[in-house]
Amino acid sequence: MTQPPLNGSAPTVVPLALKAELDAIAAAMPGPILQVDARTQVIDRGATGRRTWRDRAGAKGFVGADLSLDENVDAVFDICWPLERIRAALLPAGHMVFGGIVCAHLLEHVRDPFTAARNIASLLAPGGRVFVQVPWVQAFHAFPDDYWRISLSGLEVLFEGLAPVDAFYSGGSGDVGFRITRDGRTDFSRPTREAEAELFQVLLPREASQRLLAQAGKRLHLSRGYLPVTVINFVAERPA
Repeated sequence: MTQPPLNGSAPTVVPLALKAELDAIAAAMPGPILQVDARTQVIDRGATGRRTWRDRAGAKGFVGADLSLDENVDAVFDICWPLERIRAALLPAGHMVFGGIVCAHLLEHVRDPFTAARNIASLLAPGGRVFVQVPWVQAFHAFPDDYWRISLSGLEVLFEGLAPVDAFYSGGSGDVGFRITRDGRTDFSRPTREAEAELFQVLLPREASQRLLAQAGKRLHLSRGYLPVTVINFVAERPA
């Protein structure tokens, strides 16, 4: 469900403070909130202290789910299980449908992201919102394995029954992000997402590439094109 291009206006790159943006996303979600892959992660701990999704949205009713019991985990299941088995695992937590679902840095680690996305959409109440974070560019990182890199177009396919609400980019530091807008709102058009290459990709002459690699330490020279860690942040809503 892709927004058509907006005519007569140029795209605008809007810097944003990532943690404030995540707080705003949590505030806009109806309760209760489900976080899939809820164990406390490195990205939850920043220079200003820990800030988990339970911290952001716990007052609305919160269920943390993961593959095993741990800090911040209330229900144990695999999001790729059959839906009825997931519902049975959620029963002791007291909620079966959710106004908000957080799926941060998870889909690249599941064997079947299509099943995971269908289950997430099925657990979402009408009018509810899902927030998804996936790496578009990142090194291999196994938790317990690392299978996929997913573009914004890929997220729209995975969650094709939901209406896109917002999308923006962030980096590996967890502090800064960028939203591409037209006429003051997020633009989902194909030409705008193609601007990603100009915004984030760095093409260096061979000599500059060699100097960069020498400064970076032990790195293998595969290409003279570089991309920083790029995370896609995506919000979608189940029609009421």
